[in-house]
Amino acid sequence: MPKLLTSTAVVQCPHGGKVQITPSQAAVLAGGNPVLVLGDLDGKPIAGCAQPASSSTKPCTQTLPMLVGASMVATAGGAPALLDTATGMTDGVPPGPWRVLAPGQSRVDAKC
Repeated sequence: MPKLLTSTAVVQCPHGGKVQITPSQAAVLAGGNPVLVLGDLDGKPIAGCAQPASSSTKPCTQTLPMLVGASMVATAGGAPALLDTATGMTDGVPPGPWRVLAPGQSRVDAKC
């Protein structure tokens, strides 16, 4: 079963840049940290992308809207909770998928 994502999750672009996470709710916690909900990973800044800038490439600087990974059952603050299966694209050129490396907690599983 997938794990719920929290504000301490590790999310990276395909070139190793770290997504800067800011939770939109603080009422529901897992492992002592706010659970992330739908929208929390959309448009977030990316720091440290190693994609070189050239005439045909551009480093990843932010996430684009999430493609998959929100629970159909678990909610936090009335919004669908995010799972460690979440993924989306970045604004890099060429664009690439961001992915979850660590959910930020290891105890709470969620039904999809």
